[in-house]
Amino acid sequence: MNRISSTAVAILSMAMLSACSTPSPQAAPEVSVEPAATASPTLTPTPTVSRNENARGQLIKEIGEPAGLLTSGENTPPTMTFKVTSIKPIECDAPYATPPTGTALAISIEATTTPQFSGPLIVNSEKGLVSFGPHYWKGYAANGTRMNTVESSATQNCLADKTRLLPDYIGKGEQVNGLIILDVSSPSGEVSFDPSGFGGWVWKYPS
Repeated sequence: MNRISSTAVAILSMAMLSACSTPSPQAAPEVSVEPAATASPTLTPTPTVSRNENARGQLIKEIGEPAGLLTSGENTPPTMTFKVTSIKPIECDAPYATPPTGTALAISIEATTTPQFSGPLIVNSEKGLVSFGPHYWKGYAANGTRMNTVESSATQNCLADKTRLLPDYIGKGEQVNGLIILDVSSPSGEVSFDPSGFGGWVWKYPS
């Protein structure tokens, strides 16, 4: 994927939540990021009066605190709003769930996009999508050490009721409410939603 640039305030975008395994094999969706040369607008966070930012350049958020994403340019209303409503350990209950390598962490997210929203992803030729997939999250132990990964088989196969999970991709004019599962190596610490590698948002866990 090409990298999405951001304003000096912070960067955000979103990307794929790993699809849950299905009884019969399916072709993986084609996912790409629109080239910077296209007319697709740069994604930027909602401007704030003062930035509560850590040393890693991540915007510090509290559980339940809303965040906004601009895709129509600066000084425009956010076209996507979301908030993390809880971050808690979860017991995997799927019949053939793969045990997590560390702790299975359930992150509950509420998100809404406007009809003007245009995300950075192109999936199977459909443009303007975003995702809260675990591939775009980072984990940090309580002492600040970054985890090597927060993905594992458990993040895909943890829950028997897969309707509790967020959709893989989100487009314009949608409202979603669900979980993503991360596999963290420390029972407490921080997780950051950072789809482009330039900062993102960060929350402490467990909440």
